[in-house]
Amino acid sequence: MGKLYTLDGKLLTETPEIRIGEKVYPVDSRQKTVKKILALADDESKPMGERIDEALKLALGDENAVEIDRMDMPFPAYQRLFELVMNAVTGQEDEPDKARFQTEKG
Repeated sequence: MGKLYTLDGKLLTETPEIRIGEKVYPVDSRQKTVKKILALADDESKPMGERIDEALKLALGDENAVEIDRMDMPFPAYQRLFELVMNAVTGQEDEPDKARFQTEKG
């Protein structure tokens, strides 16, 4: 008898979410959406900023992406939002970049 591998039902039904301030945005982590987002990463015919905007529209939906764009947040916050979205669509745990928080030893 061969080995049986199963896929946890939790992975099939849970939708990741991202909170910005008091609002929570659902993130589309379906495989077709993630494939489109990953294809954008490789499309060097478009500027990086445009690719990030498109990825956020795919992951968060057009209406939510427009709402977030209207926030006109500082670029470091926008960059962090993109990191959170990528973590959400790929199922990675969010771990803030430890290098940013290292203190100088000496």
